[in-house]
Amino acid sequence: MTIRRVIILVLTISILTSCKRGYKIEGDKVYYESWNEGSGKNKRIIKQADANTFKELTFDCDCNFEFGRDKNHLFIDGTLIQNIDPNTFEFIGNYIFRDKDSAYFFGFYNDINDCVIKGINPDKIKLIKYPWAKADSFLIHGTDAIKIDDLNEFVPIDDNWGKTKKHIINNNQILYGADVETFKITSPFQGKDKSYSYEFGIVNEDDFKKTSIKTFDFDRKDFCGYEPTAFEDIYNSLVSYEEDQKKGIEIVEKLKSKGFTIQNIRYLNWSGESKIISVSLVKDKCNCIVEKLYRYDYSKLPETKNIFKVTERLRCASPSDPGK
Repeated sequence: MTIRRVIILVLTISILTSCKRGYKIEGDKVYYESWNEGSGKNKRIIKQADANTFKELTFDCDCNFEFGRDKNHLFIDGTLIQNIDPNTFEFIGNYIFRDKDSAYFFGFYNDINDCVIKGINPDKIKLIKYPWAKADSFLIHGTDAIKIDDLNEFVPIDDNWGKTKKHIINNNQILYGADVETFKITSPFQGKDKSYSYEFGIVNEDDFKKTSIKTFDFDRKDFCGYEPTAFEDIYNSLVSYEEDQKKGIEIVEKLKSKGFTIQNIRYLNWSGESKIISVSLVKDKCNCIVEKLYRYDYSKLPETKNIFKVTERLRCASPSDPGK
């Protein structure tokens, strides 16, 4: 072997060694070492870690994490993970982990300390296909769980879409009223059926006729077959979601006065910080969905109290035409 090849080999080994991520115990302190092209090798102390009980953890997982724990804490890539029991922490599959109390999804996230799958029993989790799983009657997508009455019929389509015999599901949202037979996916967050286009789990705004609450006729004979309608003049100023969600919905009150009864009310997240309250009502053979949309105004400062623009909208159909 020539001297030149020896030098290249030594440099290669040196570079690969310097790129290694992981934990290092020095005396009574624990450090996390990492490397990137911009700043090179980095080494930082993990102040919360107990060197006497610290050890690295390995799992049969293709996730690109460095796990570690001491007697009281769990660490991922040197970051302390809050409220996880390190002594019962284990890998389930598909980026889902658990401890004695909860389950966690680390496949994608905005905050690694906000990865708990809320509202489910970790003992009941059954894997489907990444990032889908289920527990009891709940379908799990990432860290979100939604209750589905025909969960055993669920079939994943891709990472963002799935379906049952009765429902189309986009990530953590059921597309209520969507026609399963004619539904086509057009993007990770968009799709359409024979009647409507959907975006972020709800019917696209372009499919709604904009009108005034003051002129709309709730007694019209073709009410149940009338085109979807959005009422944009009910609210003339921004509101606080925390305060306004407790108030009545004007379209719902109108329908109740006409003999409609409420079947269910759903409080959902919609498109980033925006929110939606969805109310299903029925009268005779007419099924209606009233949606109160809270659009987050990103032009306002985050600490602004009244930060949501509100629209109420209505769509109805008879059971013989469920796709409308």
